[in-house]
Amino acid sequence: MSGRKNRAWRAAATLLELTGCAAIGGLAGAANFFFQFSLKPKKKDESKDTDPSESEYLAGCRWMNEHVMRRDVYTTSDSGLRLHGNLIPAAHPDCHRYAVCVHGYGERAASMGMYAKVYSENWGMNVLLPDLRGHGASEGNYIGMGYPDHFDLIRWIDYILEKDPQAVILLHGVSMGAATVLMTTGETLPSQVRAAVSDCAYTSAVEEFTKVYKGLDGAFVPAPLMLQMVRAICLVRARFDLAKAAPIRYVRRSETPTLFIHGAEDDFVPASMMPRLFEAAACPKEFLWVPGAAHAASAVVDPEAYWNKVERFLDRISPWILHDNIASEEGQEM
Repeated sequence: MSGRKNRAWRAAATLLELTGCAAIGGLAGAANFFFQFSLKPKKKDESKDTDPSESEYLAGCRWMNEHVMRRDVYTTSDSGLRLHGNLIPAAHPDCHRYAVCVHGYGERAASMGMYAKVYSENWGMNVLLPDLRGHGASEGNYIGMGYPDHFDLIRWIDYILEKDPQAVILLHGVSMGAATVLMTTGETLPSQVRAAVSDCAYTSAVEEFTKVYKGLDGAFVPAPLMLQMVRAICLVRARFDLAKAAPIRYVRRSETPTLFIHGAEDDFVPASMMPRLFEAAACPKEFLWVPGAAHAASAVVDPEAYWNKVERFLDRISPWILHDNIASEEGQEM
């Protein structure tokens, strides 16, 4: 009798062990799927963007791609990745003002063309539009959610200063690009970086991923457990800690004057994240809500309010960010 019981216990233990292994395998598979879904680059085909509501976006892409003065420029990341950017010089050869326009998740440099066009044509600035790692023509096997990217952005700042030590630099990012900009401002930057514009940044990648994950069909694994597993996979494969992609931590030590913009109807990067970033920021700061604007749509929904606010904010920081201090023929400053 006891032998039968022992065999039954061993069989039950084996079944539990197999069930546990299957469960662990299922969790690992789910975490790997979400990691691939979230952080594996997917090359964007701009030729398929035919939504009429994106006409401004598409016009901006064409403006950058077809600009007669556009040239390819390159720098190298700390880890040896070749990073690509697009530089469109100012029409005036003596201009030392630069707008660095940083694109969002899954996009490429051309998606910032509509923003760069304003800086170039309205204010006569040099514009640099980098492809973030894993996007466009830049190398990289994984999306950095702004953390490794903010070190890359510092490389681009250094690139500008090597070419033009007199440069006056503005950083303008949208979505993940805004998160990249905010993390950059939390570092010790050269004095030539005068201001930043953050359009619909998230507080942290973990918080944003948690929000996205909870909205997926079949999200059976508790979100905290899933995010810890994805974080572990990210450490091994992408070689960075996803938890460090947290703009809200960086703005606490930022000294760079920053304008925070968010669409009031943004439910992808929740609009509630902007006030938290704004309150945490230690730098001189202002904000703009754009009523009726969904994610990354503020400049399209109300371009007048958007660019008027940008101009007023930057002019309060320094009139020489957007406007050259050039003497006229009458000897007066223009």
